[in-house]
Amino acid sequence: FYPAGEYDIAGFSVGIVERSKLITSDRVRAGDVLLGLPSSGVHSNGYSLVRKICFECMGFNGGEYVEELGGTLGEELLTPTRLYPRVCLPLIRSFDIHGMVHITGGGFYENIPRALPENMGAEIDASAWEMPAIFRLLQKWGNVDRTEMYRTFNMGIGMVLIVSPGEAERIAARLAEERERVYRIGHVTEGAHEV
Repeated sequence: FYPAGEYDIAGFSVGIVERSKLITSDRVRAGDVLLGLPSSGVHSNGYSLVRKICFECMGFNGGEYVEELGGTLGEELLTPTRLYPRVCLPLIRSFDIHGMVHITGGGFYENIPRALPENMGAEIDASAWEMPAIFRLLQKWGNVDRTEMYRTFNMGIGMVLIVSPGEAERIAARLAEERERVYRIGHVTEGAHEV
């Protein structure tokens, strides 16, 4: 995959938690609210499609200034992935979080159901947040179906918290105090295990 003399380096961490403190789908209920925390961009998923669209289909080299992005394409695509522990760990300690979803490979359609009981799904209001320009451009440049965009990319939401309606307001207020953006992006439904 990489030319001679080039390499990629990646890191990861492993955590441990007491079984009694695990956040599982056991407490998720129909009517629970989905709160979305913004991503910093594409993050680390969907880059096979990004490369195909930007470098094969469009013929870009990464140095192009893109007005909608306010910088070069390369700068946008190399924006570091946002990490969420600094925001989420205090919330876990202070509120009753029913579920958490990191929107990674598989986007909304594959990740959100993993945090739900088998007899529940989720309804998302995609107009609840402004989709970052990079996703609109990728969709246009690659003529990518809307469903495929939400299956591949985070679309501007990197982490989802599943909470009761009462907790949603309190969490949103806490995050506002800390100047963190949060969006009420949907709710849990009874029935089909899908988004």
